[in-house]
Amino acid sequence: MGIPFRTNAVGDCVMNSVRKNARVAGLGLAAFLVAVAGAACDSSPATGSSAPTSTTSAPTTTTTAATTTSTTGTAATTTSATSPAAQPVLGRVARPGEKGYGAARPGQIDNGGDGTGVVDNVTWQSWGGATAMGTGTAFYSPPGGDLAHGFEAPATVQAFDLGMCDGKPAYRSLEWFFPGQGGKFDPKNVLNACP
Repeated sequence: MGIPFRTNAVGDCVMNSVRKNARVAGLGLAAFLVAVAGAACDSSPATGSSAPTSTTSAPTTTTTAATTTSTTGTAATTTSATSPAAQPVLGRVARPGEKGYGAARPGQIDNGGDGTGVVDNVTWQSWGGATAMGTGTAFYSPPGGDLAHGFEAPATVQAFDLGMCDGKPAYRSLEWFFPGQGGKFDPKNVLNACP
């Protein structure tokens, strides 16, 4: 009389091992099954045919804030729709010939007049906070002297009074000075960057 088994990988493994070992040992199938059923397939692979197994995972989509991640099988795609907050600009252009105004982190500031109103090669050490600080090169005219005695010198640029200008976040005040010539920030020399 046969013992009914459900066909699966473990059942086939146990049955094949039991049949093989029962023939070798000369034992009855039922007696041998009791003795070896617990350990028949622990360390050896199935020798009979077993139904193929497959694992299928359904595609998943996870959405958090503005980031979307889609995963299908082992391929993954991540798309980010975040955009940085609008950076403040330096005031606004008020007159023809002005440069740097209306831009974030301008590399040149030009008031559109003579050479004393220009700062070139500006490098910003900070931008976006209450005060923006940078350095550049500007024309220095000694106090009480004339332009003929002036020269190019390192300048410190300070933009501040962060607020709205023409509906955009902007630094509304600006000043540059020459620390190498004894200069320092002077509230009397502040330029209105958002006239």
